[in-house]
Amino acid sequence: MTMTTETVATDDARWDALRRRESDTSFTYAVLTTGIYCRSTCASRLPRRENVRFFASPAAAEKAGYRPCKRCRPTEASAAERQSALI
Repeated sequence: MTMTTETVATDDARWDALRRRESDTSFTYAVLTTGIYCRSTCASRLPRRENVRFFASPAAAEKAGYRPCKRCRPTEASAAERQSALI
């Protein structure tokens, strides 16, 4: 099941999408303990729920003081977009 923007309107729905690594989401999440924000599809270890904050965009996460993840690079095009551009 893929999630749409309407179904990830609440933090609980966003957490569920994050746990399943849903790719069709319109949010980023930040981890309080690391100060990093990621895409919902990031392959990093799943953080504890109480340490997670959700944001509508990477710009909103940066404005709150978080820095982008070096693994999933949330400020750049997604891996799927980069691969399709090469083809």
